[in-house]
Amino acid sequence: MKSVPLLGILLVAWALILAESYLFFGVIITLGPGIHSVGAFALSTLLKIGLTFCLAIVWFAVNIFLTRTYMRSRLRRLPPSASS
Repeated sequence: MKSVPLLGILLVAWALILAESYLFFGVIITLGPGIHSVGAFALSTLLKIGLTFCLAIVWFAVNIFLTRTYMRSRLRRLPPSASS
């Protein structure tokens, strides 16, 4: 039972990978104009890079938040130590 929260963090990480893969391949890649207009293509490329970077930030932020929440809950359960 002690590993259930860790399994939850792992499952959330995988769910985020699946959802962000769908967003990347289904939405981000299909954005933008054709390759014949260079200026619009360059802006579209920069937008795609920015959105991909945002997906990575969201993934890391959620995982860091869940890990810190788990660690705080574990530290509260520790018995108090004796002062010497």
